[in-house]
This record gives sequence, structure tokens and C-alpha cells, in this order.
Amino acid sequence: MIEVIRQHLEDTATTLTAVEIAEDLDALVAGTAAKSGTAFVVPFRERAKPNSRSMGGHLQLVQVQFVVAFVIQQHSDAKGAARARAFDSFKTDIEQALAGWQPEEAEEPFELVGGESSSLGNNRSVYAQTWETSRFLTGDQP
Repeated sequence: MIEVIRQHLEDTATTLTAVEIAEDLDALVAGTAAKSGTAFVVPFRERAKPNSRSMGGHLQLVQVQFVVAFVIQQHSDAKGAARARAFDSFKTDIEQALAGWQPEEAEEPFELVGGESSSLGNNRSVYAQTWETSRFLTGDQP
């Protein structure tokens, strides 16, 4: 599902410079020198409900969370005010692309869980939004 989300953002969120996939937020914060306006789709968490069938196969609803984080860099912005102002246009574009969208792999439309910003130093900031959907895990019992 991560690649489908990345492609959808690339196709619809036109303010983004690029859309990439990252393994986790710590790697993104520690190692990236991404161009300002680059977004990253990051797998985050899955929580499964108990199997709903006692016989005849396996069926579990799995809540899936992922993060979309984007990097903003603006030189001569020691307080980060310009970077904070820039968050709005990127957030709006991402939210319009994802809120209520439901790819084939998902059981429910995407919903925003929350978001937060963090300074990366060197006049760079990251804003990360957590999104949620669900999927079914199925299987046949022998």
C-alpha cells in the first residue's frame, strides 16, 4: 500500500517537490538532505483485531497507520517563522489528496490522526502527519 500512496501523492499533491518512501522517521530526521518540499511516506503501525471467524477461514480487521512527512528548508530563518508559514500549503495539498481517499487495498477511506512539526536544525524543519485506514487479513485454515 505504501507505493500506492506515494504514487497518489506524486500525481495529486502538486506543491510537493518529490515524494519518496522512507523506512522510519528517525532515519529521515538523521540522514536526509532532501530538497525542500520533498515528502516521505513512512510505514508506521498496524493493530489487528481478533479473528472474527471461529470456523471456515481467517478474517481480521487490521488498522493501518502511516506517516506523510515533508521537509521545508529556508535560509535566513533562524526562528523558523517562514518555515512554519510554509507548512499550510503543503499540509492542505496532502490533506486534499488523502482525506477520504480509499485505494483498492484499503477497507476504509483514509483519515487524518494528527500531525506535528519539528526542527531538524540547519534552517530545516519537518512536518509529519499520521494517517489511518484499515485492511482485512484473510486466510484459509487447513
